[in-house]
Amino acid sequence: MEHVIKLENIPVRVKKKDVLCQVGCSQESPVYEEVAAEYEALKTEMLALCRPVVLFRFAGLDESLATEKWKAGTPVVYALYSIGGEISRYSTAAFASGDYLKGMLSDAIADSLLFSLEDGAACSLKGACAQRQKGVAGRLEAPNDIPMEAQRVIHRETDDEALFLNQHDCGSCSRTDCPMRRTKKEHQVTVEVLQKGKSRSIALGHGESILDGLREGGMFVSAVCGGRGSCGKCGIRLVKGVLPVTEEDRKTFSEDELEQGFRLSCRAFPQTDVTVETSFDGEETFAVLGSRPDTQQAQKADQYGIAIDIGTTTLAFSLVDMKTGVALRSYAAVNLQRVYGADVISRIKASCEGETEALKESIRKQLARGILELAEGITEKELVGVTAAGNTTMVHLLMGYGCESLGVYPFTPVTTERLSCGCRQLLGEGLPDVPFTVLPGISTFVGADIVAGMLECGFDQKEELSLLIDLGTNGEMALGNRERVLVTSTAAGPAFEGGNIRWGTGSVEGAICGVRILENRAQVETIGGKAPVGICGTGVLETAAELVRTGLVDETGRLDEAFLEKGFPLAETAAGRRVCFTQQDVREIQLAKAAVRAGMETLLLRYGAVREDVAHIYLAGGFGVSLDVPSAITIGLLPEEFSGKIEPVGNSSLKGAVRFLTEAPAADRAERIKRAAEEIGLSADPDFNQIYIEQIMFE
Repeated sequence: MEHVIKLENIPVRVKKKDVLCQVGCSQESPVYEEVAAEYEALKTEMLALCRPVVLFRFAGLDESLATEKWKAGTPVVYALYSIGGEISRYSTAAFASGDYLKGMLSDAIADSLLFSLEDGAACSLKGACAQRQKGVAGRLEAPNDIPMEAQRVIHRETDDEALFLNQHDCGSCSRTDCPMRRTKKEHQVTVEVLQKGKSRSIALGHGESILDGLREGGMFVSAVCGGRGSCGKCGIRLVKGVLPVTEEDRKTFSEDELEQGFRLSCRAFPQTDVTVETSFDGEETFAVLGSRPDTQQAQKADQYGIAIDIGTTTLAFSLVDMKTGVALRSYAAVNLQRVYGADVISRIKASCEGETEALKESIRKQLARGILELAEGITEKELVGVTAAGNTTMVHLLMGYGCESLGVYPFTPVTTERLSCGCRQLLGEGLPDVPFTVLPGISTFVGADIVAGMLECGFDQKEELSLLIDLGTNGEMALGNRERVLVTSTAAGPAFEGGNIRWGTGSVEGAICGVRILENRAQVETIGGKAPVGICGTGVLETAAELVRTGLVDETGRLDEAFLEKGFPLAETAAGRRVCFTQQDVREIQLAKAAVRAGMETLLLRYGAVREDVAHIYLAGGFGVSLDVPSAITIGLLPEEFSGKIEPVGNSSLKGAVRFLTEAPAADRAERIKRAAEEIGLSADPDFNQIYIEQIMFE
């Protein structure tokens, strides 16, 4: 019996790069600026005209469409994707009036919308196919595979990824002149990758780096600079073959290390087959940070919920008792999108360069893994729902929204409203069929994680002036009370979490977390008392403070001449590698602390308050929990007036998500916070730049 599914209101997006590509306009074109300006003016109008609808019809293959391979009666699903007729009529009118550029652009925008509509409906198609216990064995397209009358025919999808072959195959398409043609890369060399005792081979095409291959192969190697060769984190060791030493390699590794075969994978473009190792000492190859029980109380509850903080660096999950709000179990993992860069700007850039789908799939797979880990042994009836918070970019990447508008003025998000859908619909088959809710955000730069933090800290209920500082990757902050709230975000970068620091790492065993310098020699403490593998955020801050305190770094941020070339030595790894703090590391901390402090001072100025007026200072993020306040004051990250008022609140985003999940009034409270918040754009603020310059110096 035929079954029809109708989907409406599916999110769609337009990819500028693809649209301009279709009309044959590249950045090298002399008319690029004019065409790009026309595109920007047209895009909003096209989106307003778009009426997305998808129809799936399950039936047997009609006799008129049968082929030798696909017999009549073969179970198929007919798919009709439509964006309505308004854009087509608009395009026809444009051509008729002689405005050919507008006509071509509107047609290209329509194609881009259709492709995004197909992506947006994929989860629903997969779920519908899975219910019928069928897999998709292939895709039939007109006119190559079947007559034109069929329009577009695809087979059903199951949770077996090997059978889900619904993607358009450019290689079999007759339109060889299509500017959107995507063919499989031509194999050039094979790289054997040794990682944690296992071997795996990846194929590289012309112009691809080993980092590119590792990304495509789903192997995690930290690349916080996004593959530009500047962070020194994506190291590999050459075991067999030839990899020339690059200028970036020489800046990162010592001569001894270069002789041992150490290279940066983003700068490694092998011309012959090679064997490399990724899991060497000091390299961030970890993914799961672990799961553990959070309480010694009884682990059984009547109803459960799962709260998630989707951090740029770390993903944190809590399984909670819905009645008490007590966290029963937690799970954490490094956000594997880190291979595209440590900060949101790098992720936005990667998305705009065609990696939206890869970024989406990466985060969805990790969320699915964490939910399944925590939900083990819990029935679907016992699990009430899942709630998540994260910055606006992370939410966009989760939902598969394009990030083009996030990275250019006026920095407009697709949405900052609360989002609700099914967990299974969003993350795929095998997941609980329960509601999945994302908290509302405020703007592109102040997201749902900050709303969750203010909810947890009770901004909407306090008369006293409070300041929330999230010392994570992005440096967001909020100042206010129940009457008025100002929010902002500073370009602090990931320095406080170990990113952009030569030996920076996450809070893993062996990470240097405490530093004292006596007579120009460092005494270090590591997490778990293990052999040093790098420096985590607290270690970075304490190292900088100790260097300033002992005069080894002067007020301008210059490292003592004796350590200027090779950096100040902190410790040695088990393999004898020298863990050091470089001049560039000092600069990274200098710029990060100046940005945070200047943002803080600007908020106070715009609020009409002084430091002494602030009654509560909440430090959020894992870094804030273990922050050494005297060290923060020593380098000027926090003012002296805040001493005695500082309260570490840990992961306020996760705690706020728990509150949103378990307390009925919290949803309305979050909406009130969103409405009350006013964003201060620091880039346009007349005083911020001057304050920032002043705060760069070490006091």
